[in-house]
Amino acid sequence: MDFLLLSTNVPFTVAIAFVALLGAVEALSMLIGLSLLGLLDDLSPIDYDADLDSASGVTGVVGWLCLDRLPLLIWLVLLLTSFAVAGLSVNYIGLMLGMTVPMLISVTLALLLSAVSCRTLGHGLAKLLPKNESSAVSVDALIGSVGVITLGCARQGLPSEAVIIDNYQQKHYVLVEPEGANETFPKGTQVVLLNRIGKVWSAAQLTQ
Repeated sequence: MDFLLLSTNVPFTVAIAFVALLGAVEALSMLIGLSLLGLLDDLSPIDYDADLDSASGVTGVVGWLCLDRLPLLIWLVLLLTSFAVAGLSVNYIGLMLGMTVPMLISVTLALLLSAVSCRTLGHGLAKLLPKNESSAVSVDALIGSVGVITLGCARQGLPSEAVIIDNYQQKHYVLVEPEGANETFPKGTQVVLLNRIGKVWSAAQLTQ
């Protein structure tokens, strides 16, 4: 307990306490017929539908961290637990070496290690759990929707990320490319989704 209560361990002990609080709230909610696990996914305003192996920007980061493959509550518990274990381990090793690791360094290292943990352990957990489906609108129902290019310059064969906001005010990050071979969609271009092949949508520029 003395080690856990060290000032340099405060961020990590708080993370552990928050995980315990989430567990208690989930247990209580299950007793009254609700589930925090499902509620968080239903309230999440973002749905990701991009090729995780080739996506970049927001989609790429989310895909790399496996946030789109796990229920939000499970991912949050994984992140906080990894953060706490990594941070406490760094500080414990420091004490064993007779030194005190500055909080800025321990927190930074813990964040990096927890990101790697989400990537590696998240893949394993995703295989054991049902696919995370939180979208209020199916992906195919987005045809005809208007979106905005958020990253790069889309060309045929070189799709870029676009964000779509559906009727439920839920955001969908998708990969789009121009329908025409000679067209380009720079960042900020408004486009209309036409059809989807695999993970990539063909689109036309919205004319005012």
